[in-house]
Amino acid sequence: MTEMGWKKRVHGLRQQLTLIKSRAHKDSARFQELWRQIEYCKVLFLAHQLEARRKFLVRSRGGVVSLAERKKSLPLLGIATGIAVLAGMITKDGTVAVNAGVASSDGVLRALGETEWVVCLGQNLVVAPRDSDRQGKIWVTWKSLMVALDELAIRTKDESLGNLENIIAELLKNENIVFLPPPSTGWATV
Repeated sequence: MTEMGWKKRVHGLRQQLTLIKSRAHKDSARFQELWRQIEYCKVLFLAHQLEARRKFLVRSRGGVVSLAERKKSLPLLGIATGIAVLAGMITKDGTVAVNAGVASSDGVLRALGETEWVVCLGQNLVVAPRDSDRQGKIWVTWKSLMVALDELAIRTKDESLGNLENIIAELLKNENIVFLPPPSTGWATV
């Protein structure tokens, strides 16, 4: 191959290398954006799972309260049933009546079961009513945890969070977290 042939070949290789570099930079930017979205989704997923657990506990607690305090809950459940019948009469649709009845009953159970909630930030995240027996070391209020999770979601634009242990460590550093004192043991200190 002549010297001119080699120069053409080298020039062609440089153009290909430039094209590869350009694609690599674009792909790198795409991967970085994807990574930021994944980090953001970690926080959203954690908040969503905690909220789902809290809603389940609210309904369960409402069911227990409704059974224990029938004088309060029976009129409310009667109103919910009345709403369902009324919705069925107005719309002449049984499905609407059932949906209205279920939604009303669910609302009553949630209203009866609502309380102040706390979360244990340990290896297993535990959601519990504040007035329950709390086992575990680090308990924080629900509201302060949700504020801290919102702030952490914003920070994911600039940094990687890692695994759940790292996320919990970051939450514990947050200045908005309100820690609860350990539950009293019942023993008085002298």
